[in-house]
Amino acid sequence: MKKAIHIYAVNGKTNSGDFFLGPATKHRFEKTIKQQISWTNFDVRKAVNEADIQYFNTFDYIVIGGGGLFLPDTNPNNASCWQWACPTPLMEKITTEIHVVGIGWNHFYNQTIAMPHRDKPMEYSERLVIFKNNIEMLLRKCTLFSMRHNGDVECLREHATPDLHDKVKFEFCPVIDYVEEKYSDNFTLGEYHTFEIKDDRPNRRYYKKPRHVFYEELLLFANKLISEGEKIAVMSHDGSSTFISFLRGKGVPFILLNNTVANEEKIIENYSKVKKLYCTAGHSQMMAYALQIPFYSLVTHDKLKYFLEDKNLFQQQNYCLVNDESLIDKLGIK
Repeated sequence: MKKAIHIYAVNGKTNSGDFFLGPATKHRFEKTIKQQISWTNFDVRKAVNEADIQYFNTFDYIVIGGGGLFLPDTNPNNASCWQWACPTPLMEKITTEIHVVGIGWNHFYNQTIAMPHRDKPMEYSERLVIFKNNIEMLLRKCTLFSMRHNGDVECLREHATPDLHDKVKFEFCPVIDYVEEKYSDNFTLGEYHTFEIKDDRPNRRYYKKPRHVFYEELLLFANKLISEGEKIAVMSHDGSSTFISFLRGKGVPFILLNNTVANEEKIIENYSKVKKLYCTAGHSQMMAYALQIPFYSLVTHDKLKYFLEDKNLFQQQNYCLVNDESLIDKLGIK
């Protein structure tokens, strides 16, 4: 049996998106090469050294992804300037076949690869050179390099020489087909209008409209649903809790669907309670699509828009651009 080392967010078990990426990416790769693999995991955020390169070269394949690995502030480093902290001179020594599977650009509004800080806008121009050299080396060495949105493909190509542009392919996140194949046949919808509202980087998500204004809009909508006899839930796939606290402070009745459990069946059970999902989270949107749950995109990050575009769903009735549009007006709330 061939051996592969899977480089991804191994320690992301309290994030259901990262958690599903483990089995989903392995499943996608085995389908692609049409054989079973003996797998070893490696944390994408570990600083790669010479010994690691020698270790990588003992495998038949290196598989990197999925996930939004080009976000520059999750694992800030000056070795590569993206989450896989593998310096270019060391990457050049890799002899194992490399496959990069369905990864995401994942930058927030007004963010560049030169910004390694979550809460500060400072840019370091030298990072652009480091990143360009690193990603071009990876593209040259890869057998496959795919990104999960067409918008992501275009963003990455801006940082690579034109002769490498064709190496960057579009391929949906592997979580989608994994969940469709494994769980969609016997899946039934639930009874809760469910909100999934992300906490991270509020200064980047809500760069025009303050977060508290958005929450007040959501409150009006939740109360309208309740007045019409609907039930409310809040889902958290990564521990986000500010909207939960906000609703509790307003006395709104709801149940909590906690997906930080690192258990596929429990996470799918939580989704089975959903009647419709209103989400700012990319993976929750993709899970809803895979399970045929109706969803409405609260776009506070380009990745939600990119996904809708790629699925021909970027239509007025399916989304609100939170920073530019009134949710109250879009949903007809009086």
